Amino acid sequence: MAASPFRPPYPEFHDELHDLPVKSVSLEALVEQKATGKGKRYTGVPVWGTPKRMTSERSKEPVIVTWIVDPTQDDRQEVDGPQISMTEEICREEADRLGLNCVIIRGAAHETRNIYVNGRTVTVWDASTGRFSNKQKEAESHFTVYMGRSNSELLLQGHIYVVWDPLKFGGLDRMTDPLNQRKHVSVEDGETPVALEYWSLTKNPLPLKCS
Repeated sequence: MAASPFRPPYPEFHDELHDLPVKSVSLEALVEQKATGKGKRYTGVPVWGTPKRMTSERSKEPVIVTWIVDPTQDDRQEVDGPQISMTEEICREEADRLGLNCVIIRGAAHETRNIYVNGRTVTVWDASTGRFSNKQKEAESHFTVYMGRSNSELLLQGHIYVVWDPLKFGGLDRMTDPLNQRKHVSVEDGETPVALEYWSLTKNPLPLKCS
């Protein structure tokens, strides 16, 4: 089966099958690579706000959550609002579950995802901005994140799917029933409805868990 056009060209990580990747990448290298790929000048990591030290439930070391995108560009998000706090808490919980201490939030809850051809992101010319932008497809609400042990030792990239629920704090909750809650899944391209999806940040094979 051909690779799905909606998945990055990196090994897919499943925590029940794989140990964490051996190879890591720094945040600075990732941001510089993306800037270069878009023909932009690299000007450093665009941190929004102050990185938050959040209490871990498994370790004495805190989980550090950092935004590299301004979430308030979305009208649903407000500075110091409950949506931002809930986003950070869901990300902290997930990092804790994976045994990691660092989360970089690349995208607050959004409803689109990139399309890939031969391992490369498809781009289209945006006349309104005078720049190329990534071609995208509709998706369920999800956060886009990097995770690792520190900003200089990132191991995973991925999506954490969520649902908008007015009865929950911040109107956000983790997706718990992807089979019924995810509608934009391309089965013909080999996709399955999941609430979490992760990939390595390098193309090195992922180590399997010992049986």
